[in-house]
Amino acid sequence: MQSAQRVVKAVSDISPFPISLSDETGYIIGDSNPSRIGTLHSPSILVIRENRFLSFDKNKVSQMDNVLPGVAVPLIYDYETVGVLGIIGDPEKVKPYANLVKRYVELMWQETFHQKMEDLERSSNETFLQYILLNESLNKEKIIKYCEMLGINYFLKRFCVVIDIGDSLLNNRNVIQKLLPADHLKKLLLECTSRVFESTDESICTFLNTEKIVLLMPVESDNKFLELMKKFSDQSSQLMKLVEQYHVYGVAIGAGNPYSTLKHINQSYHEAEQVIEFGKEHNLSPPIYNYCDWDVLSPLLSAKMDENLKDKLLFRLKPFIGSFGFSELANDFMMYCKNNMNSSKTAKELYIHRNTMIYRLKKIETITSLDLGNFEHCTMLYLILKNYVDVKK
Repeated sequence: MQSAQRVVKAVSDISPFPISLSDETGYIIGDSNPSRIGTLHSPSILVIRENRFLSFDKNKVSQMDNVLPGVAVPLIYDYETVGVLGIIGDPEKVKPYANLVKRYVELMWQETFHQKMEDLERSSNETFLQYILLNESLNKEKIIKYCEMLGINYFLKRFCVVIDIGDSLLNNRNVIQKLLPADHLKKLLLECTSRVFESTDESICTFLNTEKIVLLMPVESDNKFLELMKKFSDQSSQLMKLVEQYHVYGVAIGAGNPYSTLKHINQSYHEAEQVIEFGKEHNLSPPIYNYCDWDVLSPLLSAKMDENLKDKLLFRLKPFIGSFGFSELANDFMMYCKNNMNSSKTAKELYIHRNTMIYRLKKIETITSLDLGNFEHCTMLYLILKNYVDVKK
């Protein structure tokens, strides 16, 4: 009924005559005079029954209840009569407008129907993804049944992309609503996401909540996934620039690994969530994260080290950690690793003599019994110290 009244308002802007819309049962669902909405319009029943144009002059309507002079024409959608358009006024004056207004209303009716179907599809996808991504215990048969209803391939290999927009929609709602209605804005953001990541018909893109957009992308194989990840950073940067025009800032984007069925896709979702959270905690920039990026994997490796092993390694390094000047020695060693174990380059960057740098490395070797000329020893100490320093911060 609300959509019918919107159609009436839109038509009223271009038509010099009042109009009414009746449904397939003859009840008025939209009218230039809102007080008539919900009342039975007997001529509409006749129009629907005979499926033809009818005219009603003053003499004819004088004996009829709730009927005004004018013309009534059937509204056709998908080859079926779905309602009646009434154009109110002297029949001879309104007849020339009848076919034009009828066609306009039918187009708007069709557009409204498609919009409702799109809204229903988005709502269904959102509910479905909330179920499969946010629940730890999933029923395979239930998921397959949902997939059949929504036309989704359950067995297609997919990975999850999470676009975290934070509080942008809430914090900027006053500014945003002046530009676009909330539902229209969300639709545009989904369209931007689908377009940038080159979504296919098998992709699923929807809001999970006001803070997150999720995109389930189909992928043929692990090799194809690795190829897609090569473009992931550029695509994500492009999306961030696009959404800024809608006052959506501070976006972080993460991708999980591919899984063979929708029952296991929540693992990919949690991986994307975890890598975004890790990136934010460690201020990794740009805020675009995936498990194929070595710049993400390197700090992740040290941070996600098994706690039992970490405790053993820290215990072994206790003399070094507790030694005088530990912070300076640890910083010098970390810089040494970042300069590819080049003592001369490291000394220059630290503004110290090369011999001083060598002395400090020897001191670390004496305390730890590690060989800092050995790549494996350096890698192990680097990961331990990096994790320890990050934890201390």
